[in-house]
Amino acid sequence: MRKLNLTLIFFFILVFTISCSEEEDNFLTSDTDYFRLEVGNSWNYDNQLNQNSETIQGSETLNITEQNQNRYRFSQTVDNLAGFYTSILSSGEVFKQSGNQQIAYDGQFSIQLEDNLPAIEIPLENVVLYDANLSQGNSMSVNTGEFQQNINGFPVDFIFEINSIHKGFLAQEVINNTTYEDVFVSEIQVSLSASVFLVITNVPLLQEQKVTTITNYYAKDVGLISSEVSTAIIFEDIPPQLEVEIPDVDFSSEQLLQDYTLNPDS
Repeated sequence: MRKLNLTLIFFFILVFTISCSEEEDNFLTSDTDYFRLEVGNSWNYDNQLNQNSETIQGSETLNITEQNQNRYRFSQTVDNLAGFYTSILSSGEVFKQSGNQQIAYDGQFSIQLEDNLPAIEIPLENVVLYDANLSQGNSMSVNTGEFQQNINGFPVDFIFEINSIHKGFLAQEVINNTTYEDVFVSEIQVSLSASVFLVITNVPLLQEQKVTTITNYYAKDVGLISSEVSTAIIFEDIPPQLEVEIPDVDFSSEQLLQDYTLNPDS
């Protein structure tokens, strides 16, 4: 009789263990949608830029305007100030992979310099914006590359690295007095260096440094509810041959979701 009882206990423990394992697996492979992508969906944001001891505020509406198979394009309707991250989204295409678990981006990352200088345009391909399957602290994607850009008639060589990091989940986040449940947090880190060839040698213009950090918050069944951007670029002494001054860059910006409109079938 004792032997039978021990067998039954072992059986129930085994069933319980399998049941818990199945529940964990279901949680890890759930198809939660953290960015509702469908033509016609739109999000309204309050935007703020802090630069040179000045604060600029504005607003915008981000719309999904095109769909080509699984790829989506955005447009912005801006009142006074465009958002930094939504401008990145609008310059390229977003696409989902692994159901709703991962969203990635192809396009470009632009950093504006002084008005008389061209913006730094970093080409991006398959940068993961979020991947809910990974664990907190994991890199979701790492992209490296080189590009050349003309500054005042001189070809400047840039080397970049884009690191997209899983920053974990929040049970809830309050934005503009609205509480959003189940929020995924990600961070995009942009590192950059630059040099120019003069006479017989390469002259550094920008030592390798992390120039931009973008922290994004995505709410379940809604999309981007907040984006925080910090950019600081410290240039080397510019060689006189370039006949141009390139001032350092230092600004921060924020976008907060005001309201949104989603297709009920999306």
